[in-house]
Amino acid sequence: MAALAPRKLDGVAEALLIATACSAPPAGHKLWTLRLLAGKLVELEQVDTVSHETVRQILNNWRLTEHQVL
Repeated sequence: MAALAPRKLDGVAEALLIATACSAPPAGHKLWTLRLLAGKLVELEQVDTVSHETVRQILNNWRLTEHQVL
């Protein structure tokens, strides 16, 4: 059985991702995309790098999509 890779995002970064996904998208965009969300986490210095697939998996775990806005 293969070992699991360490989590890319800690609890704080994950909470920030969810809050960002539920906020208004950046100027010039109608919706958040997975790549925009990943870039925002890097911009906010929560991680050095993160893939859009990691973002998708985390949002999926919370039963969210990148297009939901509160």
